[in-house]
Amino acid sequence: MAPMIDSAAATRWLDRYQAGEHEIVWAEMTSIGPDVRSKPYLEPAWAVAQETMRRARHNIETIVRRLDQIGYQFWDGRHGPADPQPMRVSIGGKAVAFSSVDAFIGSVMERDLSGHSPKLRQQLESMREQTITMHAKLATMRQATIAPRLPITSHLEDDTVFLAPEANTAAMIRKLEKAGMILPLSLKAWAEAVGNVNLSGAHPTLCFWRDENFPGVLADPLMISLDDLMFQGEEWLDSHREGDATSQIDVMLGYDANTKADLAVVDEQIDGGYDIRLPAANADAVLRNEPHQTHFVDCLRLAFRWGGFPGWENEKTRPEKELRFLSEGLLPI
Repeated sequence: MAPMIDSAAATRWLDRYQAGEHEIVWAEMTSIGPDVRSKPYLEPAWAVAQETMRRARHNIETIVRRLDQIGYQFWDGRHGPADPQPMRVSIGGKAVAFSSVDAFIGSVMERDLSGHSPKLRQQLESMREQTITMHAKLATMRQATIAPRLPITSHLEDDTVFLAPEANTAAMIRKLEKAGMILPLSLKAWAEAVGNVNLSGAHPTLCFWRDENFPGVLADPLMISLDDLMFQGEEWLDSHREGDATSQIDVMLGYDANTKADLAVVDEQIDGGYDIRLPAANADAVLRNEPHQTHFVDCLRLAFRWGGFPGWENEKTRPEKELRFLSEGLLPI
Protein backbone atom coordinates (compact mmCIF):
# COMPACT_ATOMS: atom_id res chain seq x y z
CA MET A 1 0.00 0.00 0.00
CA ALA A 2 1.32 3.43 -0.98
CA PRO A 3 2.36 5.68 1.94
CA MET A 4 0.01 8.52 2.76
CA ILE A 5 1.21 12.08 2.22
CA ASP A 6 -1.09 14.76 3.55
CA SER A 7 -2.41 17.54 1.36
CA ALA A 8 -0.36 20.20 3.15
CA ALA A 9 2.87 18.34 2.33
CA ALA A 10 1.81 17.99 -1.31
CA THR A 11 1.16 21.70 -1.70
CA ARG A 12 4.79 22.35 -0.68
CA TRP A 13 6.32 20.03 -3.29
CA LEU A 14 7.19 22.77 -5.79
CA ASP A 15 8.62 25.11 -3.13
CA ARG A 16 10.71 22.30 -1.69
CA TYR A 17 11.87 21.24 -5.14
CA GLN A 18 12.95 24.76 -6.02
CA ALA A 19 14.70 24.99 -2.65
CA GLY A 20 16.89 22.01 -3.56
CA GLU A 21 15.00 18.90 -2.41
CA HIS A 22 14.94 17.51 -5.94
CA GLU A 23 15.40 13.79 -5.30
CA ILE A 24 13.32 13.74 -2.11
CA VAL A 25 10.33 15.43 -3.75
CA TRP A 26 10.40 13.09 -6.75
CA ALA A 27 10.71 10.09 -4.43
CA GLU A 28 7.62 11.24 -2.47
CA MET A 29 5.63 11.88 -5.64
CA THR A 30 6.54 8.49 -7.07
CA SER A 31 5.91 6.64 -3.81
CA ILE A 32 2.16 7.30 -3.83
CA GLY A 33 1.76 5.52 -7.16
CA PRO A 34 -1.31 6.25 -9.31
CA ASP A 35 -2.83 8.29 -6.47
CA VAL A 36 -0.67 11.16 -7.74
CA ARG A 37 -3.35 11.64 -10.38
CA SER A 38 -5.95 12.53 -7.77
CA LYS A 39 -6.58 15.54 -5.58
CA PRO A 40 -4.75 17.07 -3.80
CA TYR A 41 -1.64 15.65 -5.46
CA LEU A 42 -2.04 16.13 -9.20
CA GLU A 43 -1.68 19.92 -9.48
CA PRO A 44 1.50 20.27 -7.35
CA ALA A 45 3.04 17.10 -8.83
CA TRP A 46 2.45 18.36 -12.36
CA ALA A 47 4.01 21.72 -11.43
CA VAL A 48 7.15 19.89 -10.24
CA ALA A 49 7.26 17.78 -13.42
CA GLN A 50 7.00 20.90 -15.58
CA GLU A 51 9.74 22.68 -13.60
CA THR A 52 11.97 19.61 -13.84
CA MET A 53 11.69 19.40 -17.61
CA ARG A 54 12.13 23.15 -18.03
CA ARG A 55 15.47 22.67 -16.30
CA ALA A 56 16.22 19.60 -18.41
CA ARG A 57 15.65 21.61 -21.58
CA HIS A 58 17.99 24.33 -20.34
CA ASN A 59 20.66 21.72 -19.60
CA ILE A 60 20.33 20.05 -22.99
CA GLU A 61 20.61 23.35 -24.85
CA THR A 62 23.66 24.22 -22.77
CA ILE A 63 25.34 20.86 -23.45
CA VAL A 64 24.72 21.07 -27.21
CA ARG A 65 26.20 24.58 -27.35
CA ARG A 66 29.25 23.42 -25.40
CA LEU A 67 29.70 20.37 -27.62
CA ASP A 68 29.73 22.69 -30.62
CA GLN A 69 32.47 24.72 -28.92
CA ILE A 70 34.76 21.68 -28.55
CA GLY A 71 34.22 20.49 -32.13
CA TYR A 72 32.04 17.48 -31.32
CA GLN A 73 30.96 15.63 -34.48
CA PHE A 74 27.27 14.93 -34.03
CA TRP A 75 25.78 11.95 -35.85
CA ASP A 76 24.22 13.19 -39.10
CA GLY A 77 21.37 10.67 -39.11
CA ARG A 78 22.88 8.41 -41.78
CA HIS A 79 23.46 4.82 -40.81
CA GLY A 80 26.60 2.94 -41.83
CA PRO A 81 26.91 1.67 -45.39
CA ALA A 82 24.87 -1.35 -46.28
CA ASP A 83 26.64 -4.35 -47.80
CA PRO A 84 26.42 -4.53 -51.64
CA GLN A 85 23.40 -6.52 -52.77
CA PRO A 86 24.16 -9.31 -55.26
CA MET A 87 22.01 -9.75 -58.37
CA ARG A 88 21.49 -12.29 -61.18
CA VAL A 89 20.45 -11.45 -64.75
CA SER A 90 19.76 -13.52 -67.84
CA ILE A 91 22.15 -12.85 -70.77
CA GLY A 92 21.72 -14.99 -73.90
CA GLY A 93 19.62 -17.48 -71.97
CA LYS A 94 22.27 -17.93 -69.28
CA ALA A 95 22.01 -16.76 -65.67
CA VAL A 96 24.96 -14.52 -64.81
CA ALA A 97 25.70 -13.51 -61.21
CA PHE A 98 27.07 -10.10 -60.22
CA SER A 99 28.28 -9.05 -56.78
CA SER A 100 26.33 -5.80 -56.88
CA VAL A 101 24.27 -3.50 -59.08
CA ASP A 102 27.42 -1.45 -59.73
CA ALA A 103 29.25 -4.56 -60.92
CA PHE A 104 26.42 -5.37 -63.33
CA ILE A 105 26.38 -1.83 -64.71
CA GLY A 106 30.12 -1.82 -65.24
CA SER A 107 30.08 -5.20 -66.98
CA VAL A 108 27.38 -4.24 -69.45
CA MET A 109 28.90 -0.85 -70.28
CA GLU A 110 32.36 -2.34 -70.94
CA ARG A 111 31.23 -5.42 -72.87
CA ASP A 112 32.53 -5.94 -76.45
CA LEU A 113 29.50 -6.96 -78.52
CA SER A 114 31.18 -7.56 -81.90
CA GLY A 115 31.65 -11.31 -81.42
CA HIS A 116 28.01 -12.13 -80.65
CA SER A 117 25.20 -13.23 -82.95
CA PRO A 118 22.99 -10.47 -84.38
CA LYS A 119 20.08 -11.45 -82.11
CA LEU A 120 22.15 -11.50 -78.94
CA ARG A 121 23.99 -8.35 -79.98
CA GLN A 122 20.66 -6.57 -80.40
CA GLN A 123 19.57 -7.77 -76.97
CA LEU A 124 22.80 -6.60 -75.35
CA GLU A 125 22.78 -3.23 -77.14
CA SER A 126 19.26 -2.60 -75.87
CA MET A 127 20.35 -3.62 -72.36
CA ARG A 128 23.36 -1.31 -72.62
CA GLU A 129 21.21 1.68 -73.58
CA GLN A 130 18.87 1.01 -70.65
CA THR A 131 21.84 0.53 -68.32
CA ILE A 132 23.47 3.81 -69.38
CA THR A 133 20.20 5.61 -68.64
CA MET A 134 19.87 3.83 -65.30
CA HIS A 135 23.49 4.58 -64.43
CA ALA A 136 22.96 8.29 -65.09
CA LYS A 137 19.88 8.33 -62.86
CA LEU A 138 21.71 6.46 -60.10
CA ALA A 139 24.64 8.88 -60.29
CA THR A 140 22.26 11.82 -59.94
CA MET A 141 20.50 10.21 -56.98
CA ARG A 142 23.78 9.37 -55.26
CA GLN A 143 25.11 12.86 -55.74
CA ALA A 144 21.98 14.27 -54.14
CA THR A 145 22.33 11.81 -51.25
CA ILE A 146 26.01 12.35 -50.48
CA ALA A 147 26.17 16.05 -51.26
CA PRO A 148 27.72 17.76 -48.26
CA ARG A 149 25.33 19.67 -46.09
CA LEU A 150 25.94 23.32 -45.40
CA PRO A 151 28.08 23.72 -42.28
CA ILE A 152 25.99 23.78 -39.11
CA THR A 153 27.14 26.42 -36.67
CA SER A 154 24.58 25.51 -34.00
CA HIS A 155 23.33 21.95 -33.66
CA LEU A 156 20.34 23.22 -31.75
CA GLU A 157 19.10 23.97 -35.28
CA ASP A 158 19.83 20.39 -36.43
CA ASP A 159 16.70 18.29 -35.89
CA THR A 160 18.79 15.10 -35.85
CA VAL A 161 20.32 16.43 -32.62
CA PHE A 162 17.48 18.46 -31.13
CA LEU A 163 13.85 18.78 -32.11
CA ALA A 164 11.59 20.94 -29.96
CA PRO A 165 8.09 19.68 -29.08
CA GLU A 166 5.68 19.50 -31.97
CA ALA A 167 1.95 20.16 -31.75
CA ASN A 168 1.05 16.69 -33.00
CA THR A 169 2.94 15.12 -30.07
CA ALA A 170 0.78 16.86 -27.48
CA ALA A 171 -2.31 15.95 -29.49
CA MET A 172 -1.26 12.29 -29.58
CA ILE A 173 -0.73 12.22 -25.81
CA ARG A 174 -4.19 13.69 -25.23
CA LYS A 175 -5.75 11.03 -27.43
CA LEU A 176 -3.81 8.21 -25.75
CA GLU A 177 -4.66 9.32 -22.24
CA LYS A 178 -8.32 9.85 -23.10
CA ALA A 179 -8.38 6.23 -24.33
CA GLY A 180 -6.65 4.96 -21.16
CA MET A 181 -2.99 4.74 -22.23
CA ILE A 182 -1.65 7.03 -19.49
CA LEU A 183 1.90 8.45 -19.50
CA PRO A 184 3.88 9.10 -16.31
CA LEU A 185 3.94 12.78 -15.44
CA SER A 186 7.69 12.86 -16.07
CA LEU A 187 7.46 11.67 -19.68
CA LYS A 188 4.39 13.80 -20.40
CA ALA A 189 6.20 16.89 -19.13
CA TRP A 190 9.29 15.99 -21.19
CA ALA A 191 7.15 15.66 -24.33
CA GLU A 192 5.65 19.10 -23.77
CA ALA A 193 8.82 20.92 -22.74
CA VAL A 194 11.80 19.23 -24.42
CA GLY A 195 11.02 17.01 -27.43
CA ASN A 196 13.75 14.87 -29.04
CA VAL A 197 17.46 14.92 -28.27
CA ASN A 198 20.28 12.73 -29.59
CA LEU A 199 23.87 13.45 -28.56
CA SER A 200 25.29 10.46 -30.47
CA GLY A 201 28.49 11.30 -32.28
CA ALA A 202 32.27 11.24 -32.05
CA HIS A 203 35.05 13.16 -30.36
CA PRO A 204 38.74 12.26 -29.87
CA THR A 205 38.43 11.91 -26.08
CA LEU A 206 34.71 12.03 -25.25
CA CYS A 207 32.71 9.66 -27.46
CA PHE A 208 33.60 7.05 -30.07
CA TRP A 209 32.19 5.06 -32.97
CA ARG A 210 32.77 1.32 -32.79
CA ASP A 211 35.08 1.20 -35.81
CA GLU A 212 38.67 -0.04 -36.23
CA ASN A 213 39.87 2.70 -33.85
CA PHE A 214 37.29 2.03 -31.11
CA PRO A 215 38.96 2.30 -27.66
CA GLY A 216 36.40 0.10 -25.91
CA VAL A 217 34.48 2.88 -24.09
CA LEU A 218 30.71 3.16 -24.49
CA ALA A 219 29.97 6.78 -23.51
CA ASP A 220 26.21 6.19 -23.89
CA PRO A 221 25.36 9.74 -25.10
CA LEU A 222 21.98 11.03 -23.99
CA MET A 223 19.19 10.15 -26.40
CA ILE A 224 15.48 10.59 -25.76
CA SER A 225 13.19 10.25 -28.76
CA LEU A 226 9.41 10.39 -28.93
CA ASP A 227 9.27 8.81 -32.40
CA ASP A 228 8.35 5.34 -31.12
CA LEU A 229 5.68 6.83 -28.86
CA MET A 230 4.13 8.52 -31.87
CA PHE A 231 4.36 5.40 -34.05
CA GLN A 232 3.10 2.91 -31.49
CA GLY A 233 0.55 5.38 -30.18
CA GLU A 234 -1.05 5.69 -33.60
CA GLU A 235 -1.14 1.91 -34.02
CA TRP A 236 -2.59 1.42 -30.56
CA LEU A 237 -5.30 4.02 -31.14
CA ASP A 238 -6.28 2.30 -34.39
CA SER A 239 -6.52 -1.03 -32.55
CA HIS A 240 -8.45 0.61 -29.73
CA ARG A 241 -11.04 1.96 -32.16
CA GLU A 242 -11.46 -1.56 -33.53
CA GLY A 243 -11.77 -3.03 -30.05
CA ASP A 244 -8.57 -5.05 -30.40
CA ALA A 245 -6.01 -3.00 -28.46
CA THR A 246 -3.38 -4.53 -26.18
CA SER A 247 -3.43 -3.61 -22.50
CA GLN A 248 0.21 -2.46 -22.53
CA ILE A 249 2.81 -1.09 -24.93
CA ASP A 250 6.57 -0.79 -24.49
CA VAL A 251 7.72 2.54 -25.91
CA MET A 252 11.42 2.82 -26.79
CA LEU A 253 12.82 6.21 -25.80
CA GLY A 254 16.41 5.67 -26.91
CA TYR A 255 18.93 3.18 -28.25
CA ASP A 256 21.22 1.34 -25.87
CA ALA A 257 24.90 2.25 -25.51
CA ASN A 258 26.10 -0.41 -27.97
CA THR A 259 23.69 0.68 -30.68
CA LYS A 260 24.61 4.36 -30.29
CA ALA A 261 28.26 3.44 -30.91
CA ASP A 262 27.27 1.63 -34.12
CA LEU A 263 25.00 4.23 -35.74
CA ALA A 264 27.60 5.58 -38.18
CA VAL A 265 29.32 2.23 -38.64
CA VAL A 266 26.70 -0.40 -39.47
CA ASP A 267 23.37 -0.34 -41.23
CA GLU A 268 20.96 -2.71 -39.56
CA GLN A 269 17.47 -2.85 -38.16
CA ILE A 270 17.25 -1.59 -34.58
CA ASP A 271 14.76 -3.52 -32.49
CA GLY A 272 15.43 -2.48 -28.92
CA GLY A 273 16.80 -0.01 -26.46
CA TYR A 274 15.72 1.77 -23.31
CA ASP A 275 11.94 1.75 -22.96
CA ILE A 276 9.02 2.63 -20.69
CA ARG A 277 5.99 0.40 -20.29
CA LEU A 278 2.65 2.16 -20.67
CA PRO A 279 0.17 2.80 -19.19
CA ALA A 280 2.00 4.26 -16.19
CA ALA A 281 -0.15 6.58 -14.13
CA ASN A 282 2.59 7.28 -11.57
CA ALA A 283 4.65 10.45 -11.31
CA ASP A 284 7.60 8.60 -12.86
CA ALA A 285 8.36 5.18 -14.36
CA VAL A 286 11.37 2.89 -14.66
CA LEU A 287 13.42 3.20 -17.84
CA ARG A 288 13.71 -0.48 -18.65
CA ASN A 289 16.85 -2.15 -20.06
CA GLU A 290 18.91 0.85 -18.93
CA PRO A 291 21.93 -0.33 -16.88
CA HIS A 292 20.72 1.24 -13.60
CA GLN A 293 17.11 0.04 -13.94
CA THR A 294 15.94 3.25 -12.33
CA HIS A 295 13.31 5.88 -13.03
CA PHE A 296 13.31 8.21 -16.03
CA VAL A 297 14.10 11.35 -13.99
CA ASP A 298 16.93 9.53 -12.21
CA CYS A 299 18.42 8.60 -15.61
CA LEU A 300 18.26 12.22 -16.73
CA ARG A 301 19.87 13.30 -13.48
CA LEU A 302 22.70 10.82 -14.05
CA ALA A 303 23.16 11.94 -17.66
CA PHE A 304 23.50 15.59 -16.65
CA ARG A 305 25.95 14.67 -13.90
CA TRP A 306 28.23 13.33 -16.67
CA GLY A 307 27.64 16.16 -19.13
CA GLY A 308 25.31 14.05 -21.29
CA PHE A 309 27.62 11.00 -21.42
CA PRO A 310 26.74 8.76 -18.44
CA GLY A 311 28.72 5.79 -19.78
CA TRP A 312 31.85 7.38 -18.30
CA GLU A 313 30.57 6.59 -14.81
CA ASN A 314 32.16 3.13 -14.89
CA GLU A 315 35.50 4.13 -16.41
CA LYS A 316 38.59 4.69 -14.26
CA THR A 317 40.31 6.94 -16.78
CA ARG A 318 38.07 9.74 -18.03
CA PRO A 319 38.29 12.95 -20.08
CA GLU A 320 37.90 15.01 -16.93
CA LYS A 321 38.43 18.37 -18.64
CA GLU A 322 35.67 17.80 -21.20
CA LEU A 323 33.24 16.26 -18.71
CA ARG A 324 33.76 19.12 -16.28
CA PHE A 325 33.25 21.70 -19.06
CA LEU A 326 30.01 20.03 -20.17
CA SER A 327 28.49 19.52 -16.71
CA GLU A 328 29.58 22.68 -14.90
CA GLY A 329 26.68 24.92 -13.90
CA LEU A 330 23.90 22.69 -15.20
CA LEU A 331 20.62 23.10 -13.34
CA PRO A 332 19.94 20.35 -10.79
CA ILE A 333 16.82 18.33 -11.44
